[in-house]
Amino acid sequence: MLRAAIHGTGRMAAAIAAAAVRRGDVEVISIVGPRAPDWDTQIPWWPTLNDLPRLPDLLIDFSLPTGTVTAAKWCGDHGVPLLSGVTGLAADGFAALNRTAVHVPVLWSPNLSLGINLLADLAARAASVLAADVAVVIEDIHHQWKKDAPSGTALMLGAEIARARGGDASRVEFTSVREGETIGIHTVTFRLAGEEFSIAHHASDRSIYVMGALDAGGWLTAQEPGLYTTADWLSARKRRARGGKRTES
Repeated sequence: MLRAAIHGTGRMAAAIAAAAVRRGDVEVISIVGPRAPDWDTQIPWWPTLNDLPRLPDLLIDFSLPTGTVTAAKWCGDHGVPLLSGVTGLAADGFAALNRTAVHVPVLWSPNLSLGINLLADLAARAASVLAADVAVVIEDIHHQWKKDAPSGTALMLGAEIARARGGDASRVEFTSVREGETIGIHTVTFRLAGEEFSIAHHASDRSIYVMGALDAGGWLTAQEPGLYTTADWLSARKRRARGGKRTES
């Protein structure tokens, strides 16, 4: 049984706690954040990480960029693996993750959905085959309350395409729509002369993000110290699939 603590008390924390119960192989032993959860839960809440009465096997960070810096330092000091899905990190956030990765395994991704990460992999493969001057449009559609645009996931997709093009992001464009209650739609369109094709991911349930996070978190705790990516996690899933083991989140 993996014992996890959640850093953050918002919607993602609530979804992670519920998903852990459904999985049965993860126990959320603590929730940490300056404000108590506004949803019904029997999981103990603590205002800061230093208040935790016992160390978890994994810290799942869905707080804010400043919270990620705090979480990274705490994990490095206490030897706790860190999985973070916080978007909008600045240079100090990434620097904190890199420092912590010297001591414990760390995985950061703006989106831990299995489907989104497969989309990123497929988009990068397409970009590596097509000429570098082929225009790429990445559209993200989210609910009306989402503040960042482009989304962190859209930027992740753009970064993967640029990486496949040797770091060239000059032909990658972004468009964002904020409307209604849309959970998340991401579409990558390659515009060639006389034709275009698109790869898309539609999220209909927020549980996809947390199920992916729990799967990746379980994998992460078995790794050596270092900074890992979702590509490392997907590679592990591929090896498991080849071995005939069940890999669904």
